[in-house]
Amino acid sequence: MPYTKDTSGTVEVDGDIYEWEIRRQPRPIEGRQWEGMALTLRLTDHKREAVVQFPMPMRPNGRPDMEKVRLDLDHVRNAVAAAIEAGWNPTSRGKTMNFDVDAEGR
Repeated sequence: MPYTKDTSGTVEVDGDIYEWEIRRQPRPIEGRQWEGMALTLRLTDHKREAVVQFPMPMRPNGRPDMEKVRLDLDHVRNAVAAAIEAGWNPTSRGKTMNFDVDAEGR
C-alpha cells in the first residue's frame, strides 16, 4: 500500500487528477468520543470541494490510536470514488459536500 507522510498531494482516479489535503488529524470531541482524520478533495482546476472523514483508528483494547496517521493513497482514491458515487460532482458549482467513509475509503 502506498503510504505517505505528506499533508497534501494529488491522486489519479479514472484519468482525472484530484488534489487532496489533510484538513484535520484525529481529535477528541465531547463525551469521550473521537473524530477521525478529515481530507479535503478537489478536482484539479475546479473549485467544488468534498470533505471526507475517516473513522478514528482504535486499538484492540478500545482506546484511540493516537499515533500520527500515515495516509494510504489507495484510501484517498477510494474516497474520491465513493464521494462521486454518493453524489459529489466535482465539476459543478455549489457548497462543499461532507462524507463519512470507512477505513478503506468507501
